[in-house]
Amino acid sequence: MNNYHHYYGNMGYNPNVSTYAGYGGVPNLNNFDFEEYNRKLEIQREKDAVKKMSNRIGLALVLFQIVISVLSVILIIPLIFNGGIDLSKYSYDDPFGSSLSIIDPVTLYLLNGVLCLIGFLFVGIMITRTNRVRLDETIFIKRTNIADTVKIVVAGMGVVFVFNVLLALMNFHLSLFGFENNMPDYGEVKGLTGGLLYFVAVAVVPPIIEEFVFRGAILGTVRKFYGDTLAITVSAILFGFAHANFIQTPVTFLTGLVLGWITIKTGSIIPAMLLHFLNNSIAVITQLIQYNTGNKTLFNIFDISVSGIFLIIGLLCAISLIRKHGNKLFVFERKESKLTFSQQLKAVFTAPWMIVFTIITLLTCLTAASM
Repeated sequence: MNNYHHYYGNMGYNPNVSTYAGYGGVPNLNNFDFEEYNRKLEIQREKDAVKKMSNRIGLALVLFQIVISVLSVILIIPLIFNGGIDLSKYSYDDPFGSSLSIIDPVTLYLLNGVLCLIGFLFVGIMITRTNRVRLDETIFIKRTNIADTVKIVVAGMGVVFVFNVLLALMNFHLSLFGFENNMPDYGEVKGLTGGLLYFVAVAVVPPIIEEFVFRGAILGTVRKFYGDTLAITVSAILFGFAHANFIQTPVTFLTGLVLGWITIKTGSIIPAMLLHFLNNSIAVITQLIQYNTGNKTLFNIFDISVSGIFLIIGLLCAISLIRKHGNKLFVFERKESKLTFSQQLKAVFTAPWMIVFTIITLLTCLTAASM
């Protein structure tokens, strides 16, 4: 009886009756399953811990939206006074489209690059600090086997090009039903200086800072507590969400899975940065070809040729890696847990601030789709 008081003395247990006071209908303690009760208690504690971690990540991502909004206003004000913004091009009939056309394309890309750099740096530091993990525990930078790194990056590029083809097919079929997936058009970038600045803003800065956040701070934090599989999945979903439009979100989610897998298997964030850089560089080069030549045929030839090369060489690299490493490529560490993978994932995306971030993402996607 003393043991009963030890566990349930604060619940109003009355030794003279067979139920808890205030909990009518509870069976006699002689039939109570302490093991099942403790198991459920441990599950609930772990769910709360997952939500707590996720809540901190979600809050950082929501604050990111606020930070870049405030910074964009601060950075745009000097442009207005210096004549860098042509307000005469703004139209109340098309506020979204005209808001992009009033600023020079190169300036827009540079502005976006600066906002990306500052905003994501803030997010990465906040996530690691609030979850009490060190940067060196989440961001892995080490020397890797050069041959394997080249093969895994090229194989990854081949997979990403497959995703791009699937995305193009998806967009085509959606357009048949009247749904238009639109992306903001910053305008054409021409000239050597403009092209170089465009390249830096799109192909250099995002791969470094986005990998720092998604395959570094987020993947590393989740992995430290809950293992590889949840870390790869959560970082990929949030990577897709961060692009916040119906064109990029599906393919960036799938690409995020590849980048997370590469980071885990190489033990370094550098190969993921290289793949990200390579993917963005090819997109920038093909776009610059179209901007500066106006030859859509040349653009299509280059795009198809590069895709075909990476698909073929990527397949050969994948075969070579599988022969060398076998099943090790597809084995992931999972921390001991009372929760199933689906329960962990549900706990992540039902955290309050993560719900807020998801709603913001959805609203942004809907706004982009209606542009």
